Amino acid sequence: MNLYFLVEGKTEKKVYPQWLSYLLPGFSRVDAYDQVSKNSYFIISGGGFPSLLDTQLKPSIEEVNESQKYNFLVLCLDSDDESPDAKKTMVHNFIKKNMLKISCELKIIVQNKCMETWFMGNQTVYPRNISENFKPFAEFYNVLNNDPELMSKQADFEESCSIYHYEYLKYMLLEKNIKYSKTRPNDVTREYYLQELQKRILEKPEHLSTLRVFLEFCNNLHKIT
Repeated sequence: MNLYFLVEGKTEKKVYPQWLSYLLPGFSRVDAYDQVSKNSYFIISGGGFPSLLDTQLKPSIEEVNESQKYNFLVLCLDSDDESPDAKKTMVHNFIKKNMLKISCELKIIVQNKCMETWFMGNQTVYPRNISENFKPFAEFYNVLNNDPELMSKQADFEESCSIYHYEYLKYMLLEKNIKYSKTRPNDVTREYYLQELQKRILEKPEHLSTLRVFLEFCNNLHKIT
């Protein structure tokens, strides 16, 4: 079983390999797409969106087709201000428009609204004593009790939902003296953090539905490898 991961940005390229080491411990990462053998994966960043579609998807498909050793091309991207279904449709329409053929199964993982949205699901890092810095975020939406994936953004926030969710997470974690940035995600890559997200989904099955898709995908692979 071999997996080719095309992810949206820098954060995903740092987080997914760490998470895969816990979820798929029998898999090994390779440095080049043509080095896969048995239970291997290759991961590459698309450099953001729409670069992931416009620039990187076609070369990635060509590499998968050339190798003939991959079982899945796993595409991981943010929904941002779109719905997850709309983002999937965008990908399928691009593939159809460009008449791209893929020699393995395509698995699309949509991070609704972004990967930081998933990270907000760890209930143990939500502050009980809220400072003035985090107060505007907490008053807008409480991710401790409500599904982080249903949070939008404050009306006066001029940038995208993904950027708002990043700011929310950053200030939320600072309440616990945890520093977070896209280039240094730190604690969110650790096993305890992922376990708390899994616990959230078990306790509140209606929450973090797109994260559940990723976890179930890995769980199914783990069972057959």
